[in-house]
Amino acid sequence: MRDTDHMNTPDAGRQTHVLALLGPSAQAVQSAMESQNRFSLKFHDAKDCSRLPWQAEHQPDLVLLEPPTGDQDRLIAWLRELGTLAPHTPVLVIGELLSVGAVQALLALQATNVVPLPFATDAFLAQINAVMHRDDDTTNNAQVWSFMSAVGGAGATTLAIETAFQLQSGLSSHGRVALIDLNFVDGACAAYLDTPANLRLGDVAADPERIDDALIEAFASKHDGGFDVLAAGRDPFGYQPINAQTVGRLLDVCCDIYDHVVIDISRWMQDWTMDVVCGSDALVIVSELTVPALHAARDLAQNIEANAPQSGDHLHLILNRMAKRVFGHSISIADAQKALGRKTSGAISSDWDGAAQAVNYGLPIGMASTKSKIPKDIQSLVEILNAPAVCPDVANRIRLAS
Repeated sequence: MRDTDHMNTPDAGRQTHVLALLGPSAQAVQSAMESQNRFSLKFHDAKDCSRLPWQAEHQPDLVLLEPPTGDQDRLIAWLRELGTLAPHTPVLVIGELLSVGAVQALLALQATNVVPLPFATDAFLAQINAVMHRDDDTTNNAQVWSFMSAVGGAGATTLAIETAFQLQSGLSSHGRVALIDLNFVDGACAAYLDTPANLRLGDVAADPERIDDALIEAFASKHDGGFDVLAAGRDPFGYQPINAQTVGRLLDVCCDIYDHVVIDISRWMQDWTMDVVCGSDALVIVSELTVPALHAARDLAQNIEANAPQSGDHLHLILNRMAKRVFGHSISIADAQKALGRKTSGAISSDWDGAAQAVNYGLPIGMASTKSKIPKDIQSLVEILNAPAVCPDVANRIRLAS
């Protein structure tokens, strides 16, 4: 996952020096920390601090930030200062409903978390322990790839499933891949793979810290393809109980368990969608080869880049169901790129029969149809997503369609 490098934990046995810029929760934070002897708290009233009261000779082990109500610009300024002064220092932001700018600034730091209000003392102290005890020896730098359809039926779910299978096939017997369906209303991963939909994220939304390795194992359904599927049952009100903290905690824990995390995410924006996009190592927007779908893909990509400018370096547009026809009215890659107003990362071959056979048997296409061209195209896509950043012109010359 992006920004998963963490700072070293302070030496055991000495006090943890905490710099706290707090607002309404100051008393609750002080009470919680006074219950422990290991904290040395330096408190400042947030409304008096337009800048961080930073002393280079007395760098803290932990920073707590709570901006005055509604003052997201002040929070962004603090976070950007930390990004320059001490990007490895753990940071806890107290409060909810962060702006897109605040999320972007938070993601630029190395070890961070968000504490929702109101908080219980035990949960707050657990958050502190979690953010301060992440070290490089125990952290799994999982690759996180998110797939999003530009229009309904563009095929992102099919491509996400096949990607998870191809990744698992390429790992050793000890490697692990998770396919996570974050469409809580009408997600199709579980149905396509004929696996139980055990992801009951709403049950723990009020206390995200309950999500740990054991709970992930309970949520996950093992597929015969070797990868785990985390998907919720279809529910027209499925988004209502889900919050950003719960989704973030789910993905954080999964990144510690798995080598690769493949996400099928709805194009309908939730308050946590941009968090997932910014935290992904690659975002794949999938489009059909029709003019309306291509225009939708163009608008979706522009909207994401406008709200998360740093997402541009890992956003990929993929053309799905590319047919080779001598005659007819099919759209060429050149035509598609003209409609999109940008280069694409490649195309996936059209194989309706192979895709239908896979769904009917509850299998990835690579298991259900050995003659299909789609698995080979997905293998090429995996190579592109795995490759380090290259000159865009080089990447754009790679053709995925067989």
